[in-house]
This record gives sequence, C-alpha cells and structure tokens, in this order.
Amino acid sequence: MIKPLLWMCLLLAVNASALTVEQTVFKKAYAKALKGDEVAVKQAQQQQPNYRLNHYLDYALLKSKINQLPIVEIKTFQTKHPDSPLVKTLDEMLTYELGKQGQWKDYLARYKNNKGSQKKHCWYLQARIETKDFKGLPQAITDTWMNGLSLPDACNPVFKWWKSQGHLTDKLLAERIKLTFKVNNSSTARYLAAQMKKQPVWVKHAQQLMSDPMIGLKKSVKWQDNTQNRELVYIMSKKLAQKQPEQFYKIWPGLKKHYSFTAKQIAKVERTNALFAAVDYLPFTITAMNALPPAQHDSQINAWEVRYHLYHQNWKAVVKVIKAMPDFQRNKDSWQYWLARAYAKIGKAKQAKSIFSTLALKTSYHGFLAADHMNLPYEICTEDIAATLIVKLPEHLGNAFELFALDMITEARKEWIIGYQKLNIGERRALADLAYQKGWYNKVSAIMGALGLWKNYEMRYPLAYKNEITQLANKHNLLPQWIMSIITQESAWQTDAISSADARGLMQLIDATAKRLSKKLGVKYWGKPQLHDADFNLQLGIFYQRQLFDRFNNHPLLALSSYNAGETKADDWLHGFPTSPDIWAETIPYRETRGYITKILSNITIYDWLINKKPRRISYWMPTFPVDGAPMKQWPNNTIPNQTTSVGCHQ
Repeated sequence: MIKPLLWMCLLLAVNASALTVEQTVFKKAYAKALKGDEVAVKQAQQQQPNYRLNHYLDYALLKSKINQLPIVEIKTFQTKHPDSPLVKTLDEMLTYELGKQGQWKDYLARYKNNKGSQKKHCWYLQARIETKDFKGLPQAITDTWMNGLSLPDACNPVFKWWKSQGHLTDKLLAERIKLTFKVNNSSTARYLAAQMKKQPVWVKHAQQLMSDPMIGLKKSVKWQDNTQNRELVYIMSKKLAQKQPEQFYKIWPGLKKHYSFTAKQIAKVERTNALFAAVDYLPFTITAMNALPPAQHDSQINAWEVRYHLYHQNWKAVVKVIKAMPDFQRNKDSWQYWLARAYAKIGKAKQAKSIFSTLALKTSYHGFLAADHMNLPYEICTEDIAATLIVKLPEHLGNAFELFALDMITEARKEWIIGYQKLNIGERRALADLAYQKGWYNKVSAIMGALGLWKNYEMRYPLAYKNEITQLANKHNLLPQWIMSIITQESAWQTDAISSADARGLMQLIDATAKRLSKKLGVKYWGKPQLHDADFNLQLGIFYQRQLFDRFNNHPLLALSSYNAGETKADDWLHGFPTSPDIWAETIPYRETRGYITKILSNITIYDWLINKKPRRISYWMPTFPVDGAPMKQWPNNTIPNQTTSVGCHQ
C-alpha cells in the first residue's frame, strides 16, 4: 500500500521536469501580463492550455489595465472563476480605482464599509455628497472627522463641504483637541485650536503639556482645579509616571493635593508609577507598590515585585511574594522555578529539590534549567496523530503549492486558506507532511499548532536550508542549531515575513542593517525585497550573529539580547544588573526580550537534540554576565555546562 505522503507527492509531482518547464513559461508570461502584453499571455496559454494557473495570467492582464476600468471583463473573470481568491482582489482593485478617478456613482454602488482604510471611507463620503445622498451624512462626516490622529488628504474635500454647511463648531473642535491630546498629536491640536472662534484656557494648557510634559505638570499646580484641567493633568500624569517614573514620583504629591482626582484615577496613576519604577529598579519601588490598594496589586505588579527582589537578590522577599501570589500565577513554571531558586538560597534544600524535580519533567526553558540544577536528564516526549489519505487534493491547495514554488507567496497563502478548510483533521496532518516535503515550513508549524501537536518536534523544528546554514555557520564559527533556533523564533521560516519594524525575511533584518552588513561583506545590496531571498538573508544574518558574538566576547545571551533589543540596550544591561544568567534574563526590562531569550534557548535545546540526539545542557549557553567588568564564568557550576544530557520520557 502506498503511504499517504508518497501518494500525495505523486499526485502533485507527476512529470516533475515538464512541470518545471510549465513554471518557467508561466513566470515569464506573468511578468509580461503585468505590463499588459496580451500576445504573450495568449501564446503561453496556447502552449500549455491545461496549466492550473492560466487564470492568473488573465488576472495579471486585468490588473495591468485597471485604470481603464474593465468592469465587463472583470465580471466575466468572476463568473468563470467564482471560487478564486482573485475575485475579491479584482473587486477591491476596481473599487479603489473608481474612487481614485472620482466615478462616484459606481464607487458608491460597490463600496463596502472598510474601517481599515480612511481614504476609501472618505471617498465614500464624497460620493454621497456628489450624488446628493445627504441623509445622515453630516453625522457620518462628524464621526470620521472626530479622530485624534491626522487624516488623509482624500478627506479634505469632504471636511470642506461639511464645514461650509456650518457643522464645524467650537464645541466639536474642543472635543477633537481632547482626542489629539490623548495621542499627543500636538501639530493637529495647534491646527484645530487656531480654528476656534473663542479659545478656552484649557486648550492652551493642553498645548503646554504636550510641548513639555514635565514642565507643564509642574506649572499645573497653579491652574484652576476644574473638570477640563483635571482631566488633562490626569492623562499626562499617567504618561509621565511611565516615561519618567523617578521625576514624576517627586511631583505627584503636589498634583494629588491640588486636584480633586477620583480614587480610581489616583490608583491608576500610582500603579503605573510603581510598575515603571520597578522596571527601572528604582529605590522607592516597593514603597510605591505597598501603597497601592488591593485591587491594583495584580499579577503584573506581583511579577515585577519578584523581579525587583531578584535584581537585589533578596531571596527571602522572593519567597514571600511568590507564596502570596494567587494559585493561577504561583503555579506557573516560571514562578515555581524562582521559588525553588529562592528556597535553595535561603537553605531550604529539601523544598528546592522537590520543586526542581517536578519542573525537570517539563519540556521548557524552566524545565531544562531545573534539570541542570539537579543534574537530571531532559524530558522530551513526542506525539502525533495518524495522517489520512487525501484521495484528491483540493484544487486550491494544488494552486497554493504551485504558487509557492513560483515564489508568489502572498497569492499562495490566499489559495491555501480556501483549500485547507476543505480537509478533515487526518488530511490536515497529511498535508503537513506534504508542506514539509515542499519546503513550506511555516505552514507545517501552523498545522501542528492548529492540531495541538506541540510535541511533534521534528515537524515544528524543521532542519531547513540545512546545507546552506551549516556551510555559513561553520564559516563564521557558529553552530547551525543556533541559527535555526533564531529563524524559528524570528520568522517561523517564512521568507516573506515583515515585522512591524519593517524587519524582513528569515532572520528579520532591517534595511539599515542590511546596508551596513553588505558593505562589510562586499556583496551587492539593491533594496528591501532582496531580504526575502533566503540565501542572501542567511548570508547577512549569520554574519551579523558572528559580529555580535565578537562584540560581546562570545557571550550567547548578550548576542541574543542585542539582536532583539539593539546593541545599545545590551550595553546598558551590563551595568548594575545581576551576574547570574537566569536572574539577568528575568530582570531585563523589556518583556519581548525576556521572552525572546527563553524561547531561543528552548529552541536550541530541541534542535541540539534533533541533530545530535544528546543535547547540550541549556546552561552551556548561559555563562555568568560580565556586569561592571566582572569575570565571565561557567554556570551554575564548573561541570554542568560542559555536559551533554540524555533524554527521556516519563509520560
């Protein structure tokens, strides 16, 4: 009997050499179609009339002439391919073009309320003005205008009409200025204030506070305690309590005395101040936390109270705070680990060993650490479910794999979503095998997560680009599993990944870093899209890792933290922080970086196990920190970090 994975591979890969030719023909024709070359499209479709992506050529032609508003042709395409994700894309492009060209009647007929695009919504409002659909329009425009942020230029004609109808009042201007104050949009606030016929005193106060918050708050004790001033001072107090906790702590008593804040407002400001004092490990942290009412003393405050005591290595206080936590928080692996560490430090070895022994049965960062403290093997159990034979792969999934092979990943993803929904659980598990074989690794991880197969480590931690990574890692004296661990966390092996900071590709590099690294390497870099090329991204990213290791004297966690938070921040955390690596990692102020370090260390342990069967202990990667010039040492002792460990499963 043919195995499901082999059967599906045969299903998609019959006559692989001919398929490669088809892909080449299609790719060339698609590029020409985007430029409007109808002859090239016709030739390609005649050359391979049964190619599964021929309708993408028709789509590309329509896209190339969208400014001609080919409404009839688009409707014909939609009739021929009703289930294609391209139908929605064409509809959106046509609607946008109608708005851009001011074809208001047609735009109004096609527009669907899109809250994600203010420009398109303003076109909709303008279309209603032009078609004289005035019912409820003034209020709709008011709702759009009432925004703390700046709005697109496309909204200006709408607001001009609305203003000409007498709808703009000082009252509305005042309300919007309040919104701009909340998001600190000082330029828009000034613009709005200038339009007021009579400017209230509080508007001037708002601008003072936005211009220089600390000086403004200090001056505010001379302002009248009225509703408007009180609200402004309250909002700015919350911001300053976070951004400048130490300076704010000094001026807060005067503000609290002058203004009749509610108990709820006082509690929110003081909670924020206490929390960010803890982040900076300021001396008044515990005093501020103890002064909070019980309702404000939540799990986040508990966590930072523990970190504050860890930072100062007050182990008795660590025990006290953790034991006082609610059950749901105290029983988490992280706080159980720190409870055990604290017990060990204050001489309660029996309690420490009991917790460590239980934690060592967990396949996690804290579980591995606990095993190191007890010199126990690591717990790594695997699980899976049976794959089901897919009798016929849904057409959309076939399209998805073909598009993926052509590096048209955005289009491939849309086809995948439709096809994936047509499969049952067993078929989805089989699909993961096929996706792995095709190299679509981030889809494999997504399927494993959706199916709850978190312990299928071979699928969730792919040995992808193994030859390329190994060659580059060896060149720069790094381990391949280190690089693979970073990629798993950074992009989940998604070559087209783009972060909110515009970091791109497998190893999530930003443009400025890529320019700097490419110059040092002597390779040509022509722009951001190049970072989505796996080979190029790996070349730069692995070289960057080597640079960071060199910069921080081969300290793995400093290299990691600087890769995530920036080299300057890593430098900052080498002054005054604890030298023990587990405490250092826990007391980093940035939540993202704390999580990043623990996930990478967990990843590398799994990868080390997959590659070598006997992984290095997690403490191998965790020497003590050279804080304030202290010597770097092995941790937790001189023997454990050098050991590999066996792996077992006690389930």
